[in-house]
Amino acid sequence: MFRGLIDLLFPEVCSSCECSLLEGEKVLCTRCRHDLPVCNWKDHQQNFVSDKLKGRVKLNFADALLYFEKGNKTQSLLHDLKYKGQENISRYLGLWHAENLKQMDWSKDIDYIIPVPTHPKRRRERGYNQVEGYAKAIQQVLGCGYSDELLQRKNFSKTQVFKNRLSRTEVIEHNFILNPAEKYFGKHIALTDDLITTGATAEACFIQLSKLKDVRLSLIVMAVAA
Repeated sequence: MFRGLIDLLFPEVCSSCECSLLEGEKVLCTRCRHDLPVCNWKDHQQNFVSDKLKGRVKLNFADALLYFEKGNKTQSLLHDLKYKGQENISRYLGLWHAENLKQMDWSKDIDYIIPVPTHPKRRRERGYNQVEGYAKAIQQVLGCGYSDELLQRKNFSKTQVFKNRLSRTEVIEHNFILNPAEKYFGKHIALTDDLITTGATAEACFIQLSKLKDVRLSLIVMAVAA
């Protein structure tokens, strides 16, 4: 009864259109979910994500759930996740993406899922790492390992959104620290992030991860900029 009163006074709304959610709907209404530009690639070795890192990082596989363009629903969704405290979007997208990944043979080979780390100061400001819920949801569905200790962010920097690829790379090249352990040697590690634009952040992470002996690397992201 109390739960019903709370729902009546403060109904859950769609994170995209802000209409009240119907029973069974979470985060997004059915219409907005269907309107999101989903990436349905057949090739997970050569695609829009892997192309952004071609010649810079040796990836086993790469995948994105959504396409990101200025002004589209994906941008609005990620903006709410990062700047409006809607942490639940992270897990929602992770569960959605994980169900897609389960259909791919290569995902069964993943040993560890790791999120791109955020600096402690940024975490205090935002209250959470926007990638963690996503990464943990994928890990739970795939049944592999999870680590948020393997990589750490060393420096706090302002947003990189408006920098070009070269500037971004120069700023964050030494931003990450690897905490190596033998249990990661020879493993397939999938890095997760919210958005790949220039690929500079992922590249900086992979520079560190590639120091692990016989490691295989993949990248899984919520969205890729078109």
